Amino acid sequence: MKHFNIKLRLEYLLLRLRDRFGIPFKPEEEIKKIDIKQGQAILDFGCGIGSYTIPAAKLVGERGKVYALDKQPLALKKVEERAEKEGLHNIRTILSDGSTGLPDESIDIILLYGVLPEIEDKDFVLRELHRVLKPSGYLSTRYCFRMKKDRVLEIIEATNLYSLVEQKGHILNFKKK
Repeated sequence: MKHFNIKLRLEYLLLRLRDRFGIPFKPEEEIKKIDIKQGQAILDFGCGIGSYTIPAAKLVGERGKVYALDKQPLALKKVEERAEKEGLHNIRTILSDGSTGLPDESIDIILLYGVLPEIEDKDFVLRELHRVLKPSGYLSTRYCFRMKKDRVLEIIEATNLYSLVEQKGHILNFKKK
């Protein structure tokens, strides 16, 4: 368990360095590529240390809400600390590795960044995300060195729940079918 905790803390340190210096990319800039509006409800599934959660919370403003979901309590603690430091009161953390506990069709945009390779039951998670996504909403994911674009498309299209509507750099946005 101690080895796992050290590994997790090292991973979070590397993410903080990426967020600060923008190598290989800056999440704060990436999130501006998607159309987040004031007042929207966002789900950051697999939020980690909040690399996308914090910028999304700033974009949706006080009337909006960001749900930061992760299976690691330490990650959620980091998100809560960062939100407090930034004076953000529109973030709610959810400890889970699949089920969101959110109402049907309650989310405008789902961020599924950097976690698709780690999800064991991809079909279950993609169905759960489909359930909470509003009919007018979209699922946004990002391909990377850990999972290439073709593999992301293969996984998401296999559910027959989503269709690709646009690509912005490494970001792929899907609408509900």
